[in-house]
Amino acid sequence: MKKILVLLFCSLVLVLTACGGPEKKTEKPAEPQKKAEPAKTADGKQILNLFSWADNFDPEVLADFEKKYNCKINYDVFANNEELLAKIQAGGARYDVIQPSDYMVTTMLKLKLLEEMDLSKMPNTKHLIKDLQAPAYDPTGNHSVVYSWGITGIAYNKKFVKTPPTSWRDLWNPAYKGRVVLLNDVREVISFAMKMNGYPLNSVDKNHLAVCMKDLKALAPNILAYDTDTIKQKFIAEEAWIGTMWSGDAYFSNKENSNIGFIVPKEGTGIWADCFAIPKGAKNKELAQQFINYLYEPKVSAKNYEYIGYNDPNLAAAPYHTEEFKNDPILKTARDYIGNSEWTDDVGDAIELYDRCWTELKTGK
Repeated sequence: MKKILVLLFCSLVLVLTACGGPEKKTEKPAEPQKKAEPAKTADGKQILNLFSWADNFDPEVLADFEKKYNCKINYDVFANNEELLAKIQAGGARYDVIQPSDYMVTTMLKLKLLEEMDLSKMPNTKHLIKDLQAPAYDPTGNHSVVYSWGITGIAYNKKFVKTPPTSWRDLWNPAYKGRVVLLNDVREVISFAMKMNGYPLNSVDKNHLAVCMKDLKALAPNILAYDTDTIKQKFIAEEAWIGTMWSGDAYFSNKENSNIGFIVPKEGTGIWADCFAIPKGAKNKELAQQFINYLYEPKVSAKNYEYIGYNDPNLAAAPYHTEEFKNDPILKTARDYIGNSEWTDDVGDAIELYDRCWTELKTGK
């Protein structure tokens, strides 16, 4: 069979040679790939698809942007960074602006999921606190911009928690059975257990994780819920008596219920930042950059942060903030710890181990 194939091949070569060989076709240059058209409403308005945390903007600020830029904002919500990552990996181009936290920016950069921003089109970002420009998780500062930052501590209701907590271990007090709320975030939960045991916040040591898991499983009877979306409401309504909370949410909750206090445990805590970023392939990058720049206009920035209750990273907004906001003790606590807390880092492949631990905690198996 092989000999027959060889003879056929040689005959074909002779025929082609006699005919001058195969005709060479002039290849047409590849047509440039068409850029995806931005989504629009039925009446022709551009659409900005925003994927963020719950209650993360002043609704009036969003409405003002829609009016100024004749557009419509679709605001979808995620509960934690891992949910955000899964959604973006499944089709991130459906969103124009996303809000990953510090370590998730690093993860997304490794996975090439983020667009490079044109900072010349976002001139207001130059007013950010210097320590928050080009941070370790995004060294060039070209793929993310800090939107909100704060620290994680313990919020508690003074009506029910008579002795102010001083340690993460106070969450294990049996008097708080069914009244403890923990943030619905694997990194936050394991991080405070690490700090409580004197380990590095980002430890990937299996022995450290085993100790933390033993402690966290023992905390199960006290847990009312793992919650990030409605944690403020649970504290304001006094369903929750004590639990982990971000400083900005504690500020907001205290304004609605003055019984709510906030402390940083003696073992220390973590500092975090939620960032603006644009996912790869976003259909409306131009409008996304206009939106980000708008949020940092000094007066807009002051109005927005006083509503959401987080420290404003925009130095140019300071003259427009109220004295009450500037001097708030909870926000001051966050400022005091900005240089004395650990950033949450990308733990690489160890995230699979973290995720298994998280499944065990939430399912009780």
